[in-house]
Amino acid sequence: MIDLQVLGTVRLLVNGVPVLLEPRHLTVLVIAAVSKGQVGYDQLTSRFEIRSRATLRSYGAKVRARAGVEVVRKNVRESLQLALGKEQVDLWRFRARVAEAKGLPAHRKLPLLLAAAESWQGLPLAGLDPKWLRDEAAELRAEGARAFLELITLSSEHEGAEQAAIHAERANELFMGHDGIRHALWRAWSRCGQEQLILDDLRKREEASDGPSSVLTRLRADAKALGVQSRRVLKAAPMRAPHQLPPARAILRGRDPELAELDGLTAPDNGVRVVTVCGMGGVGKTELALGWAHGVAENFPDGVLFADLRGFSSDGSVEPSVVLAGFAKALGISGADLRGADVVAEYRTAVNTRAVLVVIDNARDHRHVADLVAAGEHSRTVITTRTAVTAPAVAGGQVLALRPIGREACLEMLREAVTAAKVEAEPFDAIKLMEACGGVPLVVELVVAQARLNPGSTLKSLLARLGSADALLGARPDGETALRDSLNLSYTPLSPAAAGVLQAVAIHPGPTVDLDAVVFLSGLPEDVVYDAVDELLRGSLLYALPDNRFGLHDLVRAFALERAAEERSDVGVAEVRQRLLGWLLEAARQCDRALRSGRELPDDLTADEGAPLPAPADDAGGRQWFDREHDTLLVVLDSPDFQRFKKYRWRLPLALCCYHTRNGPWPVAERLLASACKIDKDELDERERLRYQAICHRVLGNIQRKLNKTGLAEHNLKLSITLAEEVGDPLEVANGNQQMGVLQEDMGRWEAARDHAMLAGRLYAELMDERGVAATLPTEIHCHLELDEPERALGREAFAIDVMARAGTTYNQGALRRVLMSCHMLLKRYPTAILHGEAARGYYTDSGARINEARVLAVLAKAYRAAGRTADEREALLSCLAVYEQLPHTDDEDKRTLETAGRRIKELS
Repeated sequence: MIDLQVLGTVRLLVNGVPVLLEPRHLTVLVIAAVSKGQVGYDQLTSRFEIRSRATLRSYGAKVRARAGVEVVRKNVRESLQLALGKEQVDLWRFRARVAEAKGLPAHRKLPLLLAAAESWQGLPLAGLDPKWLRDEAAELRAEGARAFLELITLSSEHEGAEQAAIHAERANELFMGHDGIRHALWRAWSRCGQEQLILDDLRKREEASDGPSSVLTRLRADAKALGVQSRRVLKAAPMRAPHQLPPARAILRGRDPELAELDGLTAPDNGVRVVTVCGMGGVGKTELALGWAHGVAENFPDGVLFADLRGFSSDGSVEPSVVLAGFAKALGISGADLRGADVVAEYRTAVNTRAVLVVIDNARDHRHVADLVAAGEHSRTVITTRTAVTAPAVAGGQVLALRPIGREACLEMLREAVTAAKVEAEPFDAIKLMEACGGVPLVVELVVAQARLNPGSTLKSLLARLGSADALLGARPDGETALRDSLNLSYTPLSPAAAGVLQAVAIHPGPTVDLDAVVFLSGLPEDVVYDAVDELLRGSLLYALPDNRFGLHDLVRAFALERAAEERSDVGVAEVRQRLLGWLLEAARQCDRALRSGRELPDDLTADEGAPLPAPADDAGGRQWFDREHDTLLVVLDSPDFQRFKKYRWRLPLALCCYHTRNGPWPVAERLLASACKIDKDELDERERLRYQAICHRVLGNIQRKLNKTGLAEHNLKLSITLAEEVGDPLEVANGNQQMGVLQEDMGRWEAARDHAMLAGRLYAELMDERGVAATLPTEIHCHLELDEPERALGREAFAIDVMARAGTTYNQGALRRVLMSCHMLLKRYPTAILHGEAARGYYTDSGARINEARVLAVLAKAYRAAGRTADEREALLSCLAVYEQLPHTDDEDKRTLETAGRRIKELS
């Protein structure tokens, strides 16, 4: 750990211990440090009047020897070069922070300048002979003074006059005699009302002077002018403490965390002085700010100021200068009739030296309120805005992004309006009504107002009237502002590109959307969409999510869809939906292939050019895309807005089927596939229509088998086989018989199951389809065992494993190993059963079939128990429970397995 210190007493520290160096050696290090790390030997010989370069080179060797580390680089002939990093020299740290601060906004610049100032520990280059370093010392003093002056200015604007005075006093100690620093110090004292400090400092300077001079004359004039300002500050205490807060309109519900965060403003040990509350229109920013301000007003004895800047009003916003004049008058500031910079200065002086709370509502952005913020030691400011600000209004400020309130808070508001008894009498209607409000307090208040208007109506009737997004957008029972009007204030200022992107995101019905999909659906250039998305984020109309995805509130979606219908027409909206469906189908097809479903869908419907199609390299990549877009696919298939697109509404469920089969949302898959079976596929020729009808019935039957709906499953599988035979498609006949064999196996019809499996196997063999052959083997082997044909069962074991390894999917390999585990369990060959069970678990894990993994673990635990491996049994049971807990759907058999596993774990404990 090396640290070369030049901004103060010059020292070289190694691991915190000073290295004893001769003054000339330290001087050479300083010259190199000031010169960005190196200095030529020619320059050193002329400065030190030493003719021998060898002598100068020896300095580097002596420094290395004393320090024990390479402070100076070896074997450099023409110059002395420091072997130090930028964090190992305090001057370099200082310069780096100052350089980083250039061009940044104030809230980011101020912390960097504070860090730069901390590098200064005293007069630069102290302890060395100034005759060798006169130029370097002057250069460093000038650099330091410039940085401290900028720090003092920013601190005065964003931290208050008291903090600026602290920085100025330190700068004055470091740069005594610097007139700019002196003036900044006096000015800071004047803004604190400290005229006596100015006069005392003037007297010291007069005493140190040799006599009358023009400099002293100027200092006295400066002190006189600043003294006037200082006395004005002392007179700026309000004649009365203004209390301008409008009444709070409602009791806050569901905002305890946000109120606690605002309470931090009044905590004595909290450095936060300004909080910006941002969020979408109607989310309750004003109510939160007012509710909190009324509760803490007594902490601000010098008054509470309030202004609604109407930053998003269609009638135009209020000019800050108008508000400023009113604030100054309310505070009793002398000269409040002044304008421009004078009144700003007077106002800042007053609020930064008093205990005043300022609440600024409906600001456009932070620039709109720059002159109104109070950030002194005892004053605080709360700002509300629809703009999703990314940084605080001042250094050390805070941003509070407001989200919708929870359902229970909404219900509490409803109980207050219609009584708790009425809500308890109609609980489901109450919940649906509040869920429709989406946690937006303005909407809840409008619904509550409607309930109060007609107290005799039931919640069911209120739900029928206001339960849709369209109805909620326009509700205004007391003549209040409707949500539609509120959102329109955010929508109207949007650029055409941002409006178009918002509409495209709204037409996409999924809960979240990827940025690449937004670009594709909007049809706009990528850079234009990026700027538009930023604009929507700033306006709180979109919210950002991880992995470059975005969401919007359901009521914002409904509003944007209204605008899309007006501005694009039905045809334009349909075109965007068509693009969305084309992309989803093509992407789902590619991911289904990655899952190796073996099912090909018609390729007559393709995605438009530029669609962000995935390129999954394996089944994990395919699952990843389905995981990400699954909710969107379900919403599309369930939405009335997409009912007319029949060609997609039977193909998408087929593309989803393999993913659903492995991941367990089987009731969802059944519903979608049952709908797919009912859709006419008349865009296909007759043979293809019947073939795909057979496929739909087959995969539906397989899902119903998993749901233990054996009668329906058998009906659909029979129909599938009949249709396949009718069109003469041997592959689909084989597929149908293979699935029928599995169904009969589940039903304990061993002979029928074996016959279907062996028929399917022969058909697959004739078609030279090894993968199909592999898929039939688990059922065939199991049936041989159940029919008391163990030799035939185990005689096929090696062949089955070999074929499956060559041609089977990881899912089917898991199925085979699962069956072989069960076979060896029946034969009480527990070690072999364990080997197959562990392999089955691995295959199911790799294929993402978590529910099958859990079921294998339950049987594997029994094998461990039978083999006397108690620790492994317990681990398998715990893993089984952990997998089940992650599954969204389980059937009755799974629940019984869970109970059994839980009891056994207690026994083992």
